[in-house]
Amino acid sequence: MTCASACAYGGGTVINAIATGYGAAFPISMRVVVDVCLSQRDEVSTYANVDVSPIYKILTMAREMWRFGPVSVVIRGDLPTVGGLKSSSATVNALLRALAELAGVEVDLFEVARLNAKFSREVGISVTGAFDDAVASAVGRSYLTENYRMLTIRELDVSGRAVVLVPPYEKRRHRLEEMRAIAPVIKSAVAQAGLGMWREAMLINAVAYGYALGYPPDPLLEGLRLGAVGGVSGTGPAHVFITERPGELAEALSKFGRVYTVDVPDGPC
Repeated sequence: MTCASACAYGGGTVINAIATGYGAAFPISMRVVVDVCLSQRDEVSTYANVDVSPIYKILTMAREMWRFGPVSVVIRGDLPTVGGLKSSSATVNALLRALAELAGVEVDLFEVARLNAKFSREVGISVTGAFDDAVASAVGRSYLTENYRMLTIRELDVSGRAVVLVPPYEKRRHRLEEMRAIAPVIKSAVAQAGLGMWREAMLINAVAYGYALGYPPDPLLEGLRLGAVGGVSGTGPAHVFITERPGELAEALSKFGRVYTVDVPDGPC
C-alpha cells in the first residue's frame, strides 16, 4: 500500500481537564480527514492556516514505532480550527490511523487515543494530553477520563443535536493559574459525571471555566434561557451546546458569531 486515508471527529467539552486532570468530551459530526502517501520526503499541507511543525514531530515519533518511509500528508475537512472544537485531537487521531494503515499495523481506537495524548504532551499541543478529547474524537463516544494516567472511568450517554458557536473574540491565553483555582468547583462536576449526570457536569464546567477564562457570559445565558446545556468548550473561544431546539438556539446565538448545527455521532468516523 502506498497511500492511506482516515478521519476523526471534532468535539465539545463536558469537563475541561486542566483544573483537576479529570475530563470528558463528546464528538460532533464535523471532521478532519488525513491522506498519507509514501513520498520522497515528509511534506504536510492543510486546509487551515495553522502551524504544522508538531505534525512533523509526530511523524518522526510514529515512524520509530511503525517503520514507514517518508510521506506526504494532506489534511482536509470541515472542522473549524478555532480553539475548543478538538481540531488538534482530530488531526492527530486521523493522522495516526492513516499511518498505521499505511504501515500495515492494526491498532485499537483507544490505543490511538493514548498515543495521541502521549504525543500531544511531548510536542506541546496540550497541557494534559487531552486524552478525553482524543477518546471522543477517535471512538465517537463520550467518556469521563483520568487524563494523566490515560484511563477511561465511565461512558457518558451524550446524544442529540449540538449547536456550535464560533465568536469573533480571541482565545484567552496564559490563564492556567485562574483555571487551576477553580479545581474545587470542577471536582463537583467530576462527581456528577461519575454518576452519569453529564448535563449537570457540563453546566458546572461551562459556568466555572467561562468565568475563569473571562469570556462574555451572554452566549451561555442565552443557551440556558432556551433550555440548552453547554458553553465555552475547552479553553475556547468556541462554545458548544446540546439542545432539543437546535433551530431556535442557532438563530438566538447567531448574533454572537458564526453558528453551526451538528449531530453527536455514536461511533467512530
